[in-house]
Amino acid sequence: MHPPIAFLTDFGLDDTYVGVMQAVASGIAPGAPLINISHSVPPGDIRHGAFQLWQSHRYFPPGSVFVIVVDPGVGTRRRPVAAAWRDWFFVFPDNGVLSYLLLQEPAREVVELVEPAYRLEDVSTTFHGRDVFSPAGAHLAAGVPLRALGPTADDLITFPPPQLQIVSAGSIRGEVIHVDRFGNLITSIGYLYDDGSQLALESWIPGPTAMRQPYTSQWVRLAGGDPLPVHATFGDAEMGEALAYIGSERLLEIAVNRGSAAAVFEAGLGTEVSLHSEG
Repeated sequence: MHPPIAFLTDFGLDDTYVGVMQAVASGIAPGAPLINISHSVPPGDIRHGAFQLWQSHRYFPPGSVFVIVVDPGVGTRRRPVAAAWRDWFFVFPDNGVLSYLLLQEPAREVVELVEPAYRLEDVSTTFHGRDVFSPAGAHLAAGVPLRALGPTADDLITFPPPQLQIVSAGSIRGEVIHVDRFGNLITSIGYLYDDGSQLALESWIPGPTAMRQPYTSQWVRLAGGDPLPVHATFGDAEMGEALAYIGSERLLEIAVNRGSAAAVFEAGLGTEVSLHSEG
């Protein structure tokens, strides 16, 4: 049985792009499960796609193939590539969309997708998702070795890591790295663990390695604004009240109960945030 092929794109579902990509994949690897991670990445938003890939990849079984098409440079000199990283395969444009994974460790092997046998016969300049990426992903799922798809590629493009800094024994500074559809602000501060008596930080990106601080109270400041309380979940705050909490990925998040923190605070990617605790 073929491993799953997971698709992450900015195509939306109003047009035929996603269906055609999956039809191509099914013709090459019939029976492979086709899983839609998301097709609602804002058009051309590489950082958004990179975060959603980081957020979702670990839940897929070993051998899964990820086809990522957030590709504002389609048809230009940017490279189409495929990579083996940990237990999975990734097929994507070399534009930084694997950045959050590569912050943790480098790929085991990377190739440039140039072998004609593993793409469609007629390759357009505007739809590499159909003509290059989906065929390559399906061939990998069907058992074709990665190195058969093309020559080795080095120096994958990545964007700089987000800010994560221990300012003092009770203060951590970071930034907003993702805004979800509810307007919740997901920050770079994590991984965080709260056992009821102390707050622990185990960094998920290069930088500070660890912090463990007993506390009696903790609060968050967004871009130097008023302090926000830290709660366990949305329902612990009044309707319309802003709060911070440790999200499902163990990153610090900021929300407004039944509202949009992004709108209320006019905040977005790169907005500075800090977490404070008193022991």
